[in-house]
Amino acid sequence: MACWAVAFLIWGAAIPLCAADNFGDPAAWEAFDAGNTGGLQAKGYFGAACDGRYIYYAPCRTAAFHGVVLRYDTAGDFKAAGSWAAYDAGFTDGLRTVGYAGAVYRAPYVYFVPFSDAQTRHARVLRCDTRGEFTARSSWSAFDAGPLIGLRHSGFTGAVCDGRYLYLTPFGYQPYAHGRVVRYDTQGEFKSPSSWRVHDAGRTGGLDTRGVYGAGFDGRYAYFVPFNDGRGFHGRVLRYDTRADFDAPGSWGAYDAGATDGLQTVGYKGAIHDGRYMVFVPFRGSDGCHGRVLRYDTKGEFTSASSWSAHDAGRTGGLDTRGYVGAEFDGRYLYFVPYSGDNNVFHARMLRYDTTGDFKSSASWSAYNAEAIGGLTTRGYKFSASDGKHIYFVPYHNGIAFSGIALRYRIPASPK
Repeated sequence: MACWAVAFLIWGAAIPLCAADNFGDPAAWEAFDAGNTGGLQAKGYFGAACDGRYIYYAPCRTAAFHGVVLRYDTAGDFKAAGSWAAYDAGFTDGLRTVGYAGAVYRAPYVYFVPFSDAQTRHARVLRCDTRGEFTARSSWSAFDAGPLIGLRHSGFTGAVCDGRYLYLTPFGYQPYAHGRVVRYDTQGEFKSPSSWRVHDAGRTGGLDTRGVYGAGFDGRYAYFVPFNDGRGFHGRVLRYDTRADFDAPGSWGAYDAGATDGLQTVGYKGAIHDGRYMVFVPFRGSDGCHGRVLRYDTKGEFTSASSWSAHDAGRTGGLDTRGYVGAEFDGRYLYFVPYSGDNNVFHARMLRYDTTGDFKSSASWSAYNAEAIGGLTTRGYKFSASDGKHIYFVPYHNGIAFSGIALRYRIPASPK
């Protein structure tokens, strides 16, 4: 069964190699305002998952945190209201299930990653049974992992799945940050505490490894993306060997990549594996939003500086290409999801890297401003998902208001 971790990578999905470059072609881009689907306020999303047919958008917030899950049927017309559905899962199994940050599909369920509500960063995991009716309460369930974690403020940003286990990535920002990685055994009973484990990886390898933002998986290792340890932005990458004992300190490693190739390589949001390299998505450092892409060669030694490289793509194609959240890989190109720049100005400057080219050559990088597709204001996206034919960018805030304007890009088909 496939296990697709969305927003950071899609593990097991067959995404075709590109035959022709349509990146800068407006016809390859579509937008639809799904913000009032089903009479609900379907806006302010954070991550998504694909189950092979449907795209599930993880509910986060507008003026208040919400639980309105948005779903698109990829068999339907992207711009037809009938292809979209929404369900308010904000109170499930007696829990307040609002404020999520990422989604993962592990057949037959979609899991939504707990982030925050108005009072606290929480650990209430929400789950949808894709075999049931999307808008039926019986298709939804929830489990509060908070008592297992032992923190008043926990919160997670994304997750990764190794085929069996789901790993929730511990969030960090001022004034709170933690390093408690939560693992769920998808072969176990969802609501049984015995199916859940917690490992405090906040002090790994003698480093402060608290406060991450998303994760990537290379087929063996799970990489936790360095973001903010509660004091400031950092570049300390945490890694877990999924073939080893989850509770054993020796199963975990850390490396401080915060000054790679003479650059300030800190503050990342999401990571993607391109078949060889683990690429970390640039967001913000102490000097503001940045475009310093960090890369690890998985064939090299994790703690060796020679395995790491960085490239500042912050001024690609004459555009300000800084401030991204998540990425997708289509078999050749890496696409970085545009979010916001300095002063929280939301943007839509798509950044792309051709993995067949030299990582540090500007010729391998391109950019396209997709801020006005179909007459809509298409800015401010938070992670993405793919069905193998399109990349779906998750709407959060378009600079005017919290947004439900979904955006997608058509991946060119492989040559036959």
